[in-house]
Amino acid sequence: MTTRNIFNRQYESFTPGSTQVWLLNGAGVTTTPVTTQTFTAGDTLLQGDVVYVSGSYVLPASAASGVASTNYSVIGITTTAASALSAVTVTVDDVAVISSTNLVAETQLVPGKYYYLSKYTGKLVQYSTASGTVSASGGYAALVNIGQALSPTELQVEIESPVVLYD
Repeated sequence: MTTRNIFNRQYESFTPGSTQVWLLNGAGVTTTPVTTQTFTAGDTLLQGDVVYVSGSYVLPASAASGVASTNYSVIGITTTAASALSAVTVTVDDVAVISSTNLVAETQLVPGKYYYLSKYTGKLVQYSTASGTVSASGGYAALVNIGQALSPTELQVEIESPVVLYD
């Protein structure tokens, strides 16, 4: 096997049968994706809060009109409650447990529905609820899809890039 480096990535030659292929990071070896990360809480956080990173801290995210764009650059959902300056684990790509305290205008998730970052810090909301629709006229700066409900308490976290809303 031959190794080559292109764009700061290491590729290794592998020939399964008669066709040469180049594999990223070795001969077919895959790594398990990271589903959680540990950060320092920059504020008091609830279990299930939607968060973003500011410097070396995680803080409750918000899609409210008038907030800095970093506030709706979501990285995940907290797995436990944490006080300011303590360690907190954040689910970045897996199933997160959500309770009624994490939702706007609902007491539980609706399986199959998609949930978005709310204008209320750290909270989730459906696109259209009893409290209004996620739109610029509703006081939102961005539409950020956080994931899809699997059950009344579980959300499959699949964070998408923010869509900036203009009124």
